[in-house]
Parts: sequence; structure tokens; C-alpha cells
Amino acid sequence: MPIMSRMLNLPSPVTLVAALLLGVALTGCGARGVEAEQPVPPATDDPTTAAGTAEGGEPTTGPVETLDATPTPEPTTGGDIVLRVWMPESLAPTAETPGAQVLAEQLRAFDTKYPDYDVEVHVKLTTGPGSAIAYLRSARGVAPGILPDLVLLNLEALALAANDELVEPVNTMLEPDAISEFYPAAVEMGTVDGILIGVPYVLQFQHVVYREILFLQPPNSFERVLESPVPYVFPAGTLGNVNRTTLAQYMEAAGGELLNEQGQPFINEDALERLLLFYEQAREDGIIEPALLQLTDPNETWELFNARQAGLAATTSTAYLSIRADLINTQFTWVPTADGDPFALVDGWVWVVTTEDPIRQEAALALLDELLEPANLGAYTEALGWLPSKPAALEVWAEAEDYAAFADRVLRNAAAVPEPGLQALIGTAVQDALKAVLLDGVPAGQAAAEAARRVNTPVTTPQ
Repeated sequence: MPIMSRMLNLPSPVTLVAALLLGVALTGCGARGVEAEQPVPPATDDPTTAAGTAEGGEPTTGPVETLDATPTPEPTTGGDIVLRVWMPESLAPTAETPGAQVLAEQLRAFDTKYPDYDVEVHVKLTTGPGSAIAYLRSARGVAPGILPDLVLLNLEALALAANDELVEPVNTMLEPDAISEFYPAAVEMGTVDGILIGVPYVLQFQHVVYREILFLQPPNSFERVLESPVPYVFPAGTLGNVNRTTLAQYMEAAGGELLNEQGQPFINEDALERLLLFYEQAREDGIIEPALLQLTDPNETWELFNARQAGLAATTSTAYLSIRADLINTQFTWVPTADGDPFALVDGWVWVVTTEDPIRQEAALALLDELLEPANLGAYTEALGWLPSKPAALEVWAEAEDYAAFADRVLRNAAAVPEPGLQALIGTAVQDALKAVLLDGVPAGQAAAEAARRVNTPVTTPQ
């Protein structure tokens, strides 16, 4: 199903040129050079300058890009349309990696299909002064000519861009049937305040790996973890509000809900107590150690797993896929949940449209339609080691069919990572309750009650 909801009388099909910031142009395309670069001062109060990234995110350091500051073109009425696209380095067609090569081939195919469109791909950092969100904020009033038509953003940047009204909502640009082709969690990922802002592209979620010989059944429930006294490691610490593992387990136990019927933040005390009882028992049995609160990165749990200091470890889908071919005697399943039901919190990257010109929007949607075609999206994500936003794209995977079937099952029972404000309020209370149980030996019921007291708004009865 094409992603576009309307077709204007565009100039005959469009030429793709991918002019890459590092001076690399895609071979096979009529290469369009980048104009002389002029620096644009980024916003100095940008909150994305904080160190660190989301799981699987991009490095926070690197050369800061300077951009072409030519005037904004007039709305297109004919001739070539030059689409400026911003992407993070690890997802752009700039590296000698299989994923980059596959994407480059898809862009060349787009060139052939639409010989009047030129596409320029510019690499951006994920955070800091050289990030896409920093340039979107600062360039609008200083050098609007450098602004892109399409940007690939992570969820943190998406929330900031939507809040600052830097992007165009896509809910009116897409056909309902096209939206239904995505995983529900992927659609939720691109939605801010009930409005579809971004088109989901690639996904990841956290799951566990385990040594099959140590477990009679996959350790995907609290009961199964507790019945096998095998050390279990996960990044229990956090650089933010709450670790991803515990938040996912709480949300699954609470039915995925973080709000009450009145739309206010709410902690389900019974669900949290059930989760904390699991941690309490696992600590008593030596399955989980309080020292896990010092771990903040799933890569650290990989090191413990590979050093055989644990037989069960949390990781991410991207980390697992990057070394899958080298693993032996290792199986995977979802993060343990109360009743063993599959669940995960999904994050990743979404495309946003930033141009207000309707004709340029159509050109941008034509490119998205090509990249999100299931055969293309499936080939790209399998080569890249991320998960696609569409089930039909996952069916294209050929060399990891067992993992694809597993990922599909989890993604059909997943939710998007909660928006930052809600995560800060509820997540902090859940994380503090976890610390109380693991570090201080506070009873699970007491810790859950304190978390609920902090978050839940008292119900007042009218006099």
C-alpha cells in the first residue's frame, strides 16, 4: 500500500542524487555537489547536549557539520526537486557496511524510478551542537535555506521537535491503510500527544539471552527464572529515570497502562508489588545481586555473560544481531514477565517531514514510500541489524528466520517507550522502589506502597 494519500501533478518522475556530507556521492547517480559550507550557530540551550544516548543510539561526539546556507528555494512548480535528507551516521549510506550498501542501492533504484528528484543525504550527530534537533531549532530564524525536507530522528528528538513545532504532522499525509501496515507499537512510537508526527522506520527492543543447557524451559517468566538458580544480569542502573528492563516488566504486569481513567499518572500498586516480590526472592536466592544497580549499559551484561559469570542476561536486539553469527549454545527469549507473556518496550528511529511546501512533501513521501516498501525495508534492516517497522518487511528476512519469528511475536505484543515526562514521573518511583528492595532490603509491599503514594493523585470526594 503506497504511503501517499494524494498525488499532485508532479513533474515527470524524479533523479536521485545522494550528496553525502563527507564529500562522498553515490556512484551511479548524477552526483550533485554540496555548495560551499557556512557554519550555523546551534542553539546553546539545547537539552540534547547532555552526554549519553538511548540504547543503540549514536555517539555523542564527533566533527560538527557546517551546512549550505543558500536561500530557501521558492515552492516548486516544475523542473528538478532537490530533497535534503538528514540521517545519523550509522543509518546513512556513508559507510562500507552491508546496511549502508543496501540503502545506497535503494537510493540508486529511486534515482532510476524518479529521474527528476535529486536527494542529498547529510549526516548529523544524534545529540549535542551538531545534532539534527539543534540545527532544526537554530537554523529556522538564522539560515532557513539549510533546513531539510526529511529527517530521521530518535524518540527523544522527536518529542522535542514536536513540542517546538519543527515538523509537519504526517497523520493527514498518510492513508489509514498505509498506517495499518506498521506494527502498532511502531505507530505509537511516532505519535506525540495523540498525533502521528513521525513515520516509523527501524526498531529495537530489549530481550534476554541464555545458555540453553542451564534451563529446562525458556526463562521468560518469573517462576522459570526462580526455579533455576542461574545468575541473571541486566542493566539495573540508569543514567536517567528508570532502567528499561524493570520498566518493561512493570508495564507488562500493569497491562501496559501508566495512566488512570482520568488520564493522570498512576502506579498499579499490586502489579509493582508482584514485580518487586520477584526481585526480592531472586536476591535472596542469589540469582540477582545488588551490584547490578551499577550497570547502565546492556553491553556490560554481555561482558558478564561471555565471561560465564551469568547464564541469563538482558541485551538489545541490535546488540544480539550484531554478533549472532558468532554465538554458540545461546538461545533468546523475551525479558521475564509475571506470567511468561511476551512484552517489550520499543524504541528506534522515525522519519519526520519538515517542509511546508505541499509539492516537496509529495516528493518526500515518494522517497519514504520507496524506502518503506517491504522488500526494501526488509533487506535494509536484515543487513543493518535493526528490526523493521512493518511485519511484511520482517517476512523478507532470509538468514535469521528463527529470530525474525521471535521478533515478530514480541513486536505484536509491544509498546513504545513512554514519553519523557511520564517516564520521569513514574519511572523514577519504580527505580527507587527497585533500589529499596535490592540495596536496602525493604519489603516488596512497603516499597510498592511508597511508589504508589508518590505518584498517585489522591481521590477527593465531593462534600
